[in-house]
Amino acid sequence: MRRRVRAVVLGAALAMLLTGCVAGESPAPAASGPIAPTSPGTSSPDPSLLPVYPTEYTTANVQVETERVAGRITGLVAVAGLIGDDTYSQEIENTESEGSYWGVLNTITLDPAVRAEEQAALVATQLADAGWLLVDRAQAPTDYAVALTSSEDPERAWFLVLGADLSVPGESVVTVRLSSPPLP
Repeated sequence: MRRRVRAVVLGAALAMLLTGCVAGESPAPAASGPIAPTSPGTSSPDPSLLPVYPTEYTTANVQVETERVAGRITGLVAVAGLIGDDTYSQEIENTESEGSYWGVLNTITLDPAVRAEEQAALVATQLADAGWLLVDRAQAPTDYAVALTSSEDPERAWFLVLGADLSVPGESVVTVRLSSPPLP
């Protein structure tokens, strides 16, 4: 049941990001091509990009781990073009079922010369190389989104949506939305 609820929540998050998509229309391919791990030996996977399920599974420990991983992922976005980074971290009630999860939202503003969708695709590739699993991706004229999970086990998985807001010409904004497994 929780797997279905998490899939619905993740699907809803993607749908909200892609408000420009028309039902039945196939999203255009990403500007940087398909998201897939690079061929073996071309990069060294960074294990610190994957969440570690805490031995003592408490809300405080999950918060620390979710914030740590969100910080590492945010650090992959074009630091040279960084203008601003707003971070929100909080416990979020699950509206579809009982319980809650820890969520972190990073909104990263980049120099307009840095293409937000290319940054999101590059970060997704690095995460796939590190062991994250690609769930879905989509692109519309105003949005680009990639959904990933840290594990196939929904009770132990962190869910991530990397996004690029393409709605304002001349602005480059990447979002990192990370949610923890269900809290105890």
